[in-house]
Amino acid sequence: MKLNIKEFREEMQLTQKELAEKIGNVQRNVSNWENGTSEPDCETILKLSEIFDISIDELFGRNMPILNNSPISSVEYTLLRYIRKLNEPQRFTLMQFLREFISE
Repeated sequence: MKLNIKEFREEMQLTQKELAEKIGNVQRNVSNWENGTSEPDCETILKLSEIFDISIDELFGRNMPILNNSPISSVEYTLLRYIRKLNEPQRFTLMQFLREFISE
């Protein structure tokens, strides 16, 4: 099963080398995990979920919400995660911006 390491790493604007350093590993292993040629051990999976601030299920691509009977894209999911971190006034401001952006 391929982990979604690359998507979350890029979301955090980390290079493979930077992520490897954060988890006490090497860049080559991160590359192998991202392209599916190998998988991290359980301890590393836990570290990755902590660094990315996500559940292990999310790291494995589970719990992806469904919209209109189809899974949402990783970009949509990332946006949803960011929105959930906003407080109510920030969400309201974002909603106003999006309404104006879409109506033009």
